[in-house]
This record gives sequence, C-alpha cells and structure tokens, in this order.
Amino acid sequence: MMDKVQMEMAKTLWEQSRAAARQAQDAWAMVLKSQQTLLNSMRPAGAPFAMAADQFEKLVQFQTEQQQAAVAFVEKVSADYTKLLEQQKK
Repeated sequence: MMDKVQMEMAKTLWEQSRAAARQAQDAWAMVLKSQQTLLNSMRPAGAPFAMAADQFEKLVQFQTEQQQAAVAFVEKVSADYTKLLEQQKK
C-alpha cells in the first residue's frame, strides 16, 4: 500500500512534468512566431539566407525533440500516477 509521502511525491512529479510540457509548448510556439525575425536578424549580420534558414531549421529540430520528450515524459508520469491512485483505492 502506498503511503501519503509517496503519493504526494508522485503527484508533485506529475504536476512538474505537466508544467515542463507546457513550457516546452510555449517555447515551440515562440520559435514558430519568431521565424521571420530570426531570419531577418541574421541577414544584416552577413549571414546568407541559406545559412540563416539552416540555423532556423536546427532550432526547429531541437524544439521538436524537446517538445516530444516533454510530452512522452508527462504521458509516462501520468500513467504511473494513475496506477498509484488505482492501487490506493484498493
């Protein structure tokens, strides 16, 4: 049987993972909104368009991986927490 401390720890981990997933989603939205600004800021610095586009593509790939990892983790933690809640009811 789960004790109260273990349940609280599981709940806290679940809440923190949800918050991290929300932050990853917000960061992803910011990247998408800032595409033109990022590209335009690199051009005056002497970067050719292809280089600026490549750098943006790398940023998109990084944010995609971060978002996928955050979602996968929150799904795992949610499933674990749900199992603990079900065990506690028994």
